[in-house]
Amino acid sequence: MKSLNSVEQVREEIQSKRLQLLLLKMHNCSVCEAVQPQTARLLEDYPQIAGAYIYVEDAPELASEYLIFTSPVLILFYEGKEVYRAARFIRFAELEQQLEGYASLLES
Repeated sequence: MKSLNSVEQVREEIQSKRLQLLLLKMHNCSVCEAVQPQTARLLEDYPQIAGAYIYVEDAPELASEYLIFTSPVLILFYEGKEVYRAARFIRFAELEQQLEGYASLLES
């Protein structure tokens, strides 16, 4: 997963990739630190989906722009639009179904 540091980088990643999975996390969040490697492993099965993460404290305006009230938050973007969101307690089976479905759109 690619590390991002600013809102501009986040916007650029979302607009430049057809499928982008964004992890918004916070420093000193043990759940966030557990979710990131699981997400990275899951993305290995979907090379057509770009993955990135950013610490919300590094770009606090993200909280208002993407309505972040807790962490971690995973947001899947398809062609620049949010199509799936999971927050705090991530259901990886559900996330994988979403990734599989949207990845298949790129193949057809």
